[in-house]
Amino acid sequence: MRLFVRVGFAATILCAIFLAGPPKSVEAHAGLKASEPAASAVLEESPEQIRLTFGEAVEISFGSIRLFDADSRLIVLPTPQHAIVDSATNRQVVQVRLPELEPGSYLVVWRVVSTDSHPVQGAFAFQIGTRGSDLGRLQEDILASSLAPASIRMAMGMARWLTFLGVMVLVGSMLLSTRIIGDSRVDRIIWASWFASAIGSVLVYFLQAPYALGKALGIGEIFGLADEVFSTRLGIWLVIRGFILLAIGAMIWRRDLHRQPVYRVLSVLIATGLFATFSISGHPGMRQFSALSIVTDIVHFMCVSAWMGGLVTMILLGRRWQAESPQVISWFSFTATITMPIMVATGVAQAWRMMDGLQNIFSTSYGVVLSVKVALVLVAIGAGAKARQVFKSKKVDSQDLTKLRFSRTIAVEGAIGVVVLAATAVLVSVPPLSVNSAEPFAKTLVQANVIADVTITPARVGEVELHVVFSPPGGALQSIQTMTAQISTVDGEIPPIPVEVELAGTNHFQGRLLVPRAGEWLLELFVRPTGNETLRFSQIVAIKGD
Repeated sequence: MRLFVRVGFAATILCAIFLAGPPKSVEAHAGLKASEPAASAVLEESPEQIRLTFGEAVEISFGSIRLFDADSRLIVLPTPQHAIVDSATNRQVVQVRLPELEPGSYLVVWRVVSTDSHPVQGAFAFQIGTRGSDLGRLQEDILASSLAPASIRMAMGMARWLTFLGVMVLVGSMLLSTRIIGDSRVDRIIWASWFASAIGSVLVYFLQAPYALGKALGIGEIFGLADEVFSTRLGIWLVIRGFILLAIGAMIWRRDLHRQPVYRVLSVLIATGLFATFSISGHPGMRQFSALSIVTDIVHFMCVSAWMGGLVTMILLGRRWQAESPQVISWFSFTATITMPIMVATGVAQAWRMMDGLQNIFSTSYGVVLSVKVALVLVAIGAGAKARQVFKSKKVDSQDLTKLRFSRTIAVEGAIGVVVLAATAVLVSVPPLSVNSAEPFAKTLVQANVIADVTITPARVGEVELHVVFSPPGGALQSIQTMTAQISTVDGEIPPIPVEVELAGTNHFQGRLLVPRAGEWLLELFVRPTGNETLRFSQIVAIKGD
């Protein structure tokens, strides 16, 4: 039986390691909302700057804006800066000055880091003059090469998982130690979890630079970028977490403090600060009503630690201790009964807030991983309920628990909890809402040997920008002076809405419109390339929710 439990626990750890590796493509809610020049824009002259506007504040410590011409040559640009508006820094806008550019096609490749530590990247093309080139392949190659190596992503996921596991067991074992006096095994578990928390946090700090830059770095380079990491929101709160862990270490060293009421009060305050370093530097600190989100996340973290941390501690203490400590287990069972519903309620509230409702739960990586986590939590809660049922059905003062299935049941519950923490580590690396919701829609339409390159930026609910560039498959195309456009829902619930467009350049029309709701919309364009001919271009456009 012991061999079976050990093998099962090892398999659980391997499963957790597999889950802790974040997915290859990372989505983000700090997506690009607008750009100057706009995607697929055709300009008559060289622009003075590139200006990017994001949905949320971004950091540029590890960011860049690169410009390539049609021959894949990199054009040297100054360091990007945040925009200054009325003497205040607008951290949602990043801009860079441009040199004088020759006519032709150009590819803008940008990379920033959202303030909750996620790298976000994208690319778009624009054209100066009437002669352009297709830069689609170049865009794909550059973006693919900008992804962080799999080893870096895996290492970051493992570091986060180790930190979560360490903090959970640290707090849970310290809570359980108030009921267990003089057991050296509890002290060893507390110290081991403290070291796991510290090592995991240090690894996250030093892995952030290669993770944000999207490339492997040498040891010297990583240490050289430590100051840059400290200038980020994540870096600051990781350092604060380090000081809090030092304070907790001092409390652990003075074990006699647990006999004094001040120990428990101080422990709660310090644990709250420890949890806050995760919440403020992560997703909860970035959403609307962030104060409420942070408090909810801290309460959720506390409940998970009290339940899961205490559970792992009991498993590590072994079956013999479980059989000899029915009163402690009874107290833990009562604690778990209280914390579980609070944990579930705060978790659901956070998921609802992070994803702006649950309508996108199966359309984003965050939602899929969250669904897996919820399923695992439900199984763990079921196992816990079974364990408490077995425990309460016996006379704990006289019954030898080794004869029951209590130990096996809580072992299953704890193993599932370890995998849940791995899923949590993945959720930390996958932002709630997809950057795809802010990506432009681009399509090439053909009618009667006339090509229309259509771009809608961004393809989401709200104000969007329409660009249409007409060109022939070969030869010259007579200048088109007028174009009309309209948009309506495919299901016919909203009738055609006229789109006001204007001539922005040779055979280049642009306009702005307000899309009121998500769904499939029918875009129709009407042009007259000759005096007696009218062409109709139509395309269904998928508009995503904001």
